Amino acid sequence: MKARFLFLAAVLGLTVAPVVQAEEVLGTTLEKLSKDQIAAFNREDLAATMAYAHTKSPAYASTQAELTAQFSEYDAKAEQTSFQFVGHDDEFAVARVKVKVTAPGVEGFNNNIVDTLVLFHQEDGRWKLWDAFILGSEFVK
Repeated sequence: MKARFLFLAAVLGLTVAPVVQAEEVLGTTLEKLSKDQIAAFNREDLAATMAYAHTKSPAYASTQAELTAQFSEYDAKAEQTSFQFVGHDDEFAVARVKVKVTAPGVEGFNNNIVDTLVLFHQEDGRWKLWDAFILGSEFVK
């Protein structure tokens, strides 16, 4: 009985390990995507920033318009302060992402940290940002 239990545990362990590794790889991939998109934002490169967004996202056009205005008005810089992969299904992946945005010396801009749930969706076999839902924000110095 004990030997059968150990055999079953070993078999289950072998089947769980690849799933855990796949989850870790996906989480790492999405975190890099998020950081790369933020780097493009910091360069104020609209085309590169939008290249990380899914073109069929419901917020694609409005995000592009907002970024165009923001790049001309502010010299804002963003920094990812936290990334936590939540999970995925056969269509979407979800992560909780916190981003600090500052614009030193810009009148009327409040430096802040935004806490979001970010949805990712594949387009042409590549993960892209689909949408973000704000969980909260706080002003910082």
